[in-house]
Amino acid sequence: MAVDRKHVISVRLTEEEYEPFKKILEATEISKSEFFRLVLLNRVAELPTKPKVTADYKKCLFYFNKSSNNINQIAKQLNIAEKKGVATETTYKRLMNALISISTSLSGALK
Repeated sequence: MAVDRKHVISVRLTEEEYEPFKKILEATEISKSEFFRLVLLNRVAELPTKPKVTADYKKCLFYFNKSSNNINQIAKQLNIAEKKGVATETTYKRLMNALISISTSLSGALK
């Protein structure tokens, strides 16, 4: 359940004051609100950071999601063929080749 935050606190900083925070924010995926909330409420010297997601990671995630959708479509085709009683050895080979193609694509994305 989302936390109901109603109170807005606004602060203005000079470039010099903001610079140390800017470096941390650019290196992480933490939003400004989340970051400054941690600073104010926890009063910690070293803040926990989430590493910034790389372009390679996003690309791999895209391929995994795409592959997941393709695998679901293959499973659906096989289930439909089974229910209709028309699943043949050719159907299985065709769908197996599609799975091998997906596996090859994923292996290539990880290299």
